[in-house]
Amino acid sequence: MRKSFSMLVFILLSLSSMAQGVYDDFIYNRQAVTERKVIAWPYLREADVMDAKRVVRVIDVREKQNQPMAWPKNPLSIILYNAVRDGKLVPYYNDSLTTQMTPEYFLTLGTDTEFTQIAIDPNDPTFMMDTFIVNPMIPDLRITKFRLVEDWIFDKKHSQYFVRIVSIAPLYNMRLGGVDLGEADLCVFKYHSKDGQDLRHFLVNFEVFNRQNDAARLTYDDWFEQRFFASYITKEANQQDMYIKQYAEYKDNGVAALLEGERIKNQLFEKEHDLWEY
Repeated sequence: MRKSFSMLVFILLSLSSMAQGVYDDFIYNRQAVTERKVIAWPYLREADVMDAKRVVRVIDVREKQNQPMAWPKNPLSIILYNAVRDGKLVPYYNDSLTTQMTPEYFLTLGTDTEFTQIAIDPNDPTFMMDTFIVNPMIPDLRITKFRLVEDWIFDKKHSQYFVRIVSIAPLYNMRLGGVDLGEADLCVFKYHSKDGQDLRHFLVNFEVFNRQNDAARLTYDDWFEQRFFASYITKEANQQDMYIKQYAEYKDNGVAALLEGERIKNQLFEKEHDLWEY
């Protein structure tokens, strides 16, 4: 038990030392990211919305295009985990974004308790005692995907089709007794709000690695707003409120589900393209 507690303290201290946002290991003072402010979205009237579609997509940080999100100096998984732990971000239970999750409950998610037996008498190895080991949550190892809910909207006033992210949810691998139970939402974050208590206003001051130029590092706000990530669609708005993989024809066919997501993605592109005449 003492060994497990020491390991937990070590991991928490390690997480605290990571994901600080901006680094001072350059020969000049870097202030651009720390002074960055969020650029507000243009005002949108309901009367100007000619077409809208809500979709859900998943970003896998193990894909080559998304690997900057797992940059060891500033991985997004640790940034979000530390922010909730320190009370800087508000987590929600689900996509409705109405019920807030307490930091205390949040910190219990992702822990894995394994029951085992240990010998307590060195002279009698057969004398065993039941005990348990608590394996703490390690965000950069257990969180490899992020689920985005977004709205595709056509503004007829400006003749523009644009995307607005509604929420982002880190996905983690659930484990119990050392057994993998699959993926689940760790929590859900509100991406943008008028009061500034959201993910976008927080991430605007955190760097993401820029493969092209170390002197022009991007922020995570740039990463999501300019859509530098690769992803695949897992759901579009439907009357059953079902994910693609929940339909009978895709339930046992992952490849077909991915192809259906690509079909939806192409349909969104064609809808925008068909609104113009050349």
